[in-house]
Amino acid sequence: MESRPATGARTLVYSRAIVAFEYWDKLLFGIQRGECILFLGPGLPLASSGGEPQRALTGRLLKGLDRGTGDRAGIDAGDLARVSQRYLLQEGEIFLEDELTHWHEELAGQRSTLHDDLAALPFRWIVTSSHDPCMETALREADKTPAVERYHYRGTNKELLPEPTIEAPVLFHLYGHAAEPRSVVLTETQLLDFLAALISRNPPLPNDLNEALTNGRLFLFLGFGLRQWYLRILLHVLKVLRHGSRAFAVETLEEETGPSSNDAILFYQENFKVATHHDDVCEFVKELRSRYLPSSAGPGVAAAVRRPASAAPKVFICHASEDRQRASEIHDALKQAGLDPWLDQESLRGGDRWDALIEATIKGVDHFVVLNSRALAAKSREASYVNKEIKVALRAEDWRLVKHFIIPVKIDDGPLLEQLGGYHAVDLGRQEGMRELVRAIKRQAGAA
Repeated sequence: MESRPATGARTLVYSRAIVAFEYWDKLLFGIQRGECILFLGPGLPLASSGGEPQRALTGRLLKGLDRGTGDRAGIDAGDLARVSQRYLLQEGEIFLEDELTHWHEELAGQRSTLHDDLAALPFRWIVTSSHDPCMETALREADKTPAVERYHYRGTNKELLPEPTIEAPVLFHLYGHAAEPRSVVLTETQLLDFLAALISRNPPLPNDLNEALTNGRLFLFLGFGLRQWYLRILLHVLKVLRHGSRAFAVETLEEETGPSSNDAILFYQENFKVATHHDDVCEFVKELRSRYLPSSAGPGVAAAVRRPASAAPKVFICHASEDRQRASEIHDALKQAGLDPWLDQESLRGGDRWDALIEATIKGVDHFVVLNSRALAAKSREASYVNKEIKVALRAEDWRLVKHFIIPVKIDDGPLLEQLGGYHAVDLGRQEGMRELVRAIKRQAGAA
C-alpha cells in the first residue's frame, strides 16, 4: 500500500531535465488506482515546438480587430479573455461565436502526440478548460468512447453524468463546449459571470463531478497557467485540493521570474499542497506514458490499458431489525449491480460467535452502509447490536486509507445519527438514490 504523503508541502521547481521529477512512483500509482483526476489547461500545445490552439484562436480575433481598426493598445496577444472581450465590444457576440465555431471546425480531427499519449493512460475523469477538440479526438483514436459533457453557466446542466470508466472516460468541458456557443466562457465578463454561477451554484455542477472533485485524492494539472488570478478562485470554489489530497502541476518553463511569479507558486504550495514542475509539458507526458506503458508501440499508438480484474467490492449492510425488509431489498439491488453485499440475515449462520464474526466481517469489507431510519434513531441510545456494529465500523475507518468506508443511507425521514453527521448521506428516497449509492461504492473501490 502507498504510504501517506507528508503533511508539509514543498514548492518543487526544477531544471529542464525531465528526470528531475521526484514523484513518478506516486503519480503512476495514483493513475493505476484510478485515483488521479486530469485537468487540462488552455496552455497545452499540440507539440513541443509550440502551436497552442488557444493562441490560434486569439490570433483569429486579433485579425478581426485589425480589420475593424480596433484599438489594440495594452492588449497581450496571449490573453484570450481580454482579446475576446475587446472583440465582443467591437463586433458583437454573434460574430465572436462565429469565429469560435470556425476555429473549432479547423481543429476537428487534428492529431496531437501529447493528447495521444494522455489518451493511452487510464484516466476516468478529465476536466478541461480548453475549447479545442484535441482530447476528444485522441480518446476516440485510442478506441475509447468518451462521454463529452460541459458546464453551461447560463443554461441547464445534468444532475448526474455517465459513469466514468477506462474505456469510456468523462471528458468535461468546464468552460462550456464550442458546439453550444452560448455555454462557452471566453471574455473577461463571461469569466466573471461563470465564477459567479459556480459560487452561487446557480446552476450547480453535476453532483457526481462535484463529489469527485471535492473528495479527490490526486490531481494532475497540465498547462493550466497557475499564475492566472481566476484559477485561485476556481480551485477554491470547486473545493479541490483539500486535506489529504496531493497535486502535481506541470507548466512550461517561462522566462517570467520575480516576486509576482514566486508569490503565485507559494500560494499553491501553502494553500493547496501543489508540487510545481517546470518543464516541457509534451516531454513530461511522453515520459509519463513510457513509464506507465514501457512496451508502448511509440507516439500516436494508444495501447489499451486495463486494470487487473479484481473481486467485487464487499459491502456490509447495517440496519435496525425493524428495517429488515428494506435491507433485504437493498441487498438484492447491490448484488444485481455487481457488488458483494453482506447482510446478517443472509450470511450469519447458526452456531457462529456473533461478536467475533461481525467484527472480523466489518474489518474485512470494503464499505459499511448504514440504513438511517426512524427505527435506527430510536435505538441510538440503547445497548443494541446495530449500535455495536456502528462503533466497530468507526474504529475500523481510523486505520483505512480508503475514504468513505462508512456510507450513511437515508431510507425514510428519520434523522441522521449524530456520530455520522460528518459523512455525506445518500438519500434512497430520491429517484437517482440507488444509482448514486452504487456509483459511490464503485468509484471508491476503483471498480467503475
